[in-house]
Amino acid sequence: MAQPVAADEVGRWTVDEPVELRILRAEMRKVDTGPASDTLLVVATELASNALRHARSRAVVALLRTPDAVIIDVADRDPRGRPAVDAARPRRSGGLGLPLTEKLALDVGWYPAAGGKHVWARFALSASRRWGPSN
Repeated sequence: MAQPVAADEVGRWTVDEPVELRILRAEMRKVDTGPASDTLLVVATELASNALRHARSRAVVALLRTPDAVIIDVADRDPRGRPAVDAARPRRSGGLGLPLTEKLALDVGWYPAAGGKHVWARFALSASRRWGPSN
């Protein structure tokens, strides 16, 4: 359990229903995240979907940056402990979000917050990469 380093927020979206995941992806595409863009979209969608399904709450997705990394931070209203993969879940019934995130990201973590928790994933970013809305 650890909170990621301090970072600048470059985007924030709220997802209340699974149908809004499509909107999340479209809005995130407007932010230039370089070569990792598709990976970030997959991870953001998976973590937001987990919040909707398992925490049964809205997901607040924040896209953060540091000089050398981009972080996806997903907040939900479920104050329970560490997110974990359900080993008893039958194959092909979902449950790939956390394992996929752990495979794609440099680091993955979580931390409790008032009224819920945050799950985050950090990805490397070239220091020379320009950040901002896509033009």
